[in-house]
Amino acid sequence: MDRFNYQDLKNEEEFLRLPELDSPSIVRYVDFAEDIHFGYLVLQLCEYTLEEYIQDHLPDDTAERTLVLKKLVKEVLCSLQVLHDQKTKVLHRDIKPQNVLIDIKGKARLADFGISRRLKQGETTIRTSIAGTRCWKAKENINEKVNTGYKRSSDIQVAGMLVYYILSGGHHPFGEDVDCEYNVLRGRYSLQHLDDDVAKDLVEWMINENPNERPTVEQTLTHPFFWTDDRRVRYLKILGNEKEAENCRNADEELLKAISKHTEGKSFSEWKNKLPSELVQKLDGKKKAYPENTLGLLRFIRNLHEHYLEDAESINLMASFPDLFGSVFSLAKERGWNSRASLKKFFSSAPQI
Repeated sequence: MDRFNYQDLKNEEEFLRLPELDSPSIVRYVDFAEDIHFGYLVLQLCEYTLEEYIQDHLPDDTAERTLVLKKLVKEVLCSLQVLHDQKTKVLHRDIKPQNVLIDIKGKARLADFGISRRLKQGETTIRTSIAGTRCWKAKENINEKVNTGYKRSSDIQVAGMLVYYILSGGHHPFGEDVDCEYNVLRGRYSLQHLDDDVAKDLVEWMINENPNERPTVEQTLTHPFFWTDDRRVRYLKILGNEKEAENCRNADEELLKAISKHTEGKSFSEWKNKLPSELVQKLDGKKKAYPENTLGLLRFIRNLHEHYLEDAESINLMASFPDLFGSVFSLAKERGWNSRASLKKFFSSAPQI
């Protein structure tokens, strides 16, 4: 790098030398050298930027591609977790596709800490002149030219834009070019390139225009988007034990109306026709038949796993009803059920994917 950007280079070297950044999630520092004209920062070998990888190197197989994209999202957030840790206290301030590198094993790592800053003990905000890249700035950092306040939540909003960029195959939630920052300032976004309601929920949480409403990076990693199928089924089983599902045969009209918004056109709207008829008859015959709505299905799932485990293990619920979890999660969030003690535990630890 030439002398014009020398200070940014030295700043990056300083950060990469921090013991706290010696992590598998951060691009590894190797060496630094300089002459009268240039400075040279030597980093571990990486094959692509995230931008290059998304454009030209994703798997063709849809299922494999989905898994790779989810893995990339988690790796980027794990990188940010290292920076935001209470011991590290680093704000990246320039998160964008070009500043995520993909190593030779296909792992994503945050890089380019030239304009990063470290919070002092007890600090939550750093004030400097404006920093970052156009279209990759948080709302609160766009118009202020001097004395601009940067927080962890500022990184989070931009990381949310990057999560959408990854999952959508290269699109920006606030649009492209001249309209992008205008849309960020007004909270106008589109998630049209995402079909997964759970992924949409994660992105919307992160790009919230109110910094105080955005999650911490730790909270993003516990989001249901990252849950395994087994964890999602366990969540559905617990919901099936809640009073609303237990009372599925006598649910009140207001609840049924709210549920219908999450059911129309979904794979589970006529769920009895998509499960083995002998299994449905076996459980229906024990009491009054289960209603063919979401509450009835949740109660069916609970009782199936509670009393007919062998039958339960023969059914892949996530494959039979691919949109069930997302719809039920959205309903439970809307109704405030996820804050109950029986369900709250699902959101307190980050599962592996």
